[in-house]
Amino acid sequence: MYYIFRWTLQVVGLIVAMAGVHAAPLLEAPELTADGRVEVAAHAALVEDARSTLLVADVRQRFESGQVTTAPAAGVNLGYTQSAWWVGFRVPAHAAGIARKDRLMEIGFPTLDHVEFYRPGATAPVVVGDHYPFSERPIRHRNFVFELPADTPDGAWVLLRVRSEGTLSVPLTIWTPSGWAEYSRDTYAGLSIYFGALVALLLYNALLWVSMRDRMYFDYVLFVTGLGVGLAGFNGLGMEYVWSAWPWFANLAFPLGFALCSFGVAQFTRSFLSTRNVSITLDRVLLGCSVLSASVAAVSIGFSYMIGGKILTVATVSTTSLAVLAGLYCQKRRVASAPLFLLAWTLFMLFGIAFALRNYGLIPTNFLTMHGLQFGSLLGMLLLSFALAERFHAERRARETAQAEMMSARQASIEVLQRSEQELELRVAERTAELATANAKLAASESQQRDLAQHDGLTGLANRILLADRLGQAIRLGHREKRRFAMLYLDLDKFKPVNDLHGHGVGDALLKQVARRITDRVRHADTVARVGGDEFVILLHAVESHDGLLAVANSIRDALNEEFQVEGHHIQIGCSIGIAIYPDNGSDANTLSRLADEAMYQAKDAGRNRVVFA
Repeated sequence: MYYIFRWTLQVVGLIVAMAGVHAAPLLEAPELTADGRVEVAAHAALVEDARSTLLVADVRQRFESGQVTTAPAAGVNLGYTQSAWWVGFRVPAHAAGIARKDRLMEIGFPTLDHVEFYRPGATAPVVVGDHYPFSERPIRHRNFVFELPADTPDGAWVLLRVRSEGTLSVPLTIWTPSGWAEYSRDTYAGLSIYFGALVALLLYNALLWVSMRDRMYFDYVLFVTGLGVGLAGFNGLGMEYVWSAWPWFANLAFPLGFALCSFGVAQFTRSFLSTRNVSITLDRVLLGCSVLSASVAAVSIGFSYMIGGKILTVATVSTTSLAVLAGLYCQKRRVASAPLFLLAWTLFMLFGIAFALRNYGLIPTNFLTMHGLQFGSLLGMLLLSFALAERFHAERRARETAQAEMMSARQASIEVLQRSEQELELRVAERTAELATANAKLAASESQQRDLAQHDGLTGLANRILLADRLGQAIRLGHREKRRFAMLYLDLDKFKPVNDLHGHGVGDALLKQVARRITDRVRHADTVARVGGDEFVILLHAVESHDGLLAVANSIRDALNEEFQVEGHHIQIGCSIGIAIYPDNGSDANTLSRLADEAMYQAKDAGRNRVVFA
């Protein structure tokens, strides 16, 4: 902890050294140069109005007579103060050869509660602040911006009266309209990129939490949400675009957002590093930081904004420092993903401490101390996202290892059990073989019986039972897939004389040949059934056209018209075929069977040996 503190002081000292500038003489107005910008905070003078009793005329006289305090070289940053302060500066002179034009004055600190702007010679102020609706500002901008017309005398005093329960920092800049517009455009673009990345990280991890229900993703979402609300309140974007009509929330967005952020940091550290399993003491201290962060909201809303802000500073510094300490401790204990976690929170701690010290006025206000937290936080959030991903993969690898070990142990147990059962298996092996033989015979018998029950004993074709099952399947398939199929009823012509002249033995042999000829004329997927003495039913699936179906029926009829050689006898028979099509002629088994049968009888009545459609 000592080395962390010493390292932090060194970095903060470096920031201070980089940020310091020399103050210009008090009564000399800075010159507005060709680039359209001049920082005037370092050329300002201050008058404290502790009792809020000074009038603008009295204050202006003090500035004219020099009864004022010179602003620090780094600008106006008074930290937390209950006094109202008058800030004055001389209007910058135009550089030689540059035409006089309108200028703009910008206060780059949007969280000030109350600002009164007095142009040279004016007695009535323009009043703005985060206690007032955004619509009342003279120029729509996230910062406080005022106009200085071209006829404003060079070197005249511009006065501001500022009061705030939070940090009282007054960074002042004079702009030409073109220079200010270019700077605003670049600044808004940078902030848009930052908040876009922040929202993307927030939504991504929120979706992970919804899908995985892992607490550390929820704590990360709390932290990022609080950081987003706090920074949006601090840089004025929230006031301009989100809560512009809610001054009460604009005043509280900064402390409440960062209080939620600090709470989320403490909880995320606990859940990500599993501090309850690593160190009970560390876990309890982090829990205490969570309680301290949560108390900021109650104190800021119900008691004192200023006290709440001071507690927030302590909570923020303590929480980020503890996060770094927890990362160091867990890295020594070889906790997975601790290095990335440590790197991320080290960046947060450095920029967070610099941000907090700027609130107390201990280091100057400049671009680095005002916006460095955003750069550090974005880089830290990206690193934490990588850390979450690494944590997820580490847990998955641990689960896979545990599963592999469990499978190995299970396999070992199985092998022991198998060895212990070998003797028993030897004893029952003979009985098992006997039972297997019996089961095989039984299965063969059942298969034979099932086959006999579903097929015609003479021809081997399907019988009525199997035909009914195949017809039901065809109807269901046709209904589901919108397919057509056909049902053919076939009755042999001149079959009865064969039995009468040659006997039933010849007739049975003839029926077997008829079955083979019919089967040869249809596809393997089609069904041929014998349903009576010389009656057959054929199910033709996937009927494409009427002509194709007729061609198949005629092919069967022609095959049966050819002469049969049966036990030395030359036999000539024929057949009559009736056809019903699903779903054209019917959508149920009874209707199709009835219509196909009727069509077959129509073929017989029409002279036999022909095909008739239902």
